[in-house]
Amino acid sequence: MILGITGPSGAGKGTVSSLLKDRGFHHIDTDILAREVVPETLPRLIETFGDILNPDGTLNRAALAKKAFSSAENTEKLNKIMHGAIIDRTREIISLGKENGQEKFIIDGAALFEANATEICDYTIAVLCDRQTRLSRVMKRDGITEQQAAERFSRQLSDDFFRENTDFTIENNDLAETEKQLSEILNIIYGG
Repeated sequence: MILGITGPSGAGKGTVSSLLKDRGFHHIDTDILAREVVPETLPRLIETFGDILNPDGTLNRAALAKKAFSSAENTEKLNKIMHGAIIDRTREIISLGKENGQEKFIIDGAALFEANATEICDYTIAVLCDRQTRLSRVMKRDGITEQQAAERFSRQLSDDFFRENTDFTIENNDLAETEKQLSEILNIIYGG
């Protein structure tokens, strides 16, 4: 069983993924994979975005984010570079997990649709919540202004897109309600 957990930035995909981990799912966090694939993608990132390195030669994530999220065109360039590498790594993890007896996986990522990762998922679950909560979470998590967070949001898929294109939706505004919704989804998936 491979569940794709997606939704806009700050909606609480990590919360839902943690709840699924507690139920025996192996968590594949595409944000972590994005960091792991940096060495293989760095030459293309530099070629595309220019000066994005720290003085020690490592990737300056803030500089990359500033350039990559400055326009829809630049965001698309970043996605083309990163998504293929992330999906390849995801497939490796699932294959290795299956060899070791793991049967349940979560692919946790905001860009499952953009990366065509939904094709390897049995079901997709969108995690949504109100915009102000998302703004607060992203500003605090990433140390950015409300304007910068809103700019990122403007380049992401809409809540309506997620509602219309995923198998299930969780409104993550209250933890107890989120747990209840997740249990109902798992009952449907497993025929309970």
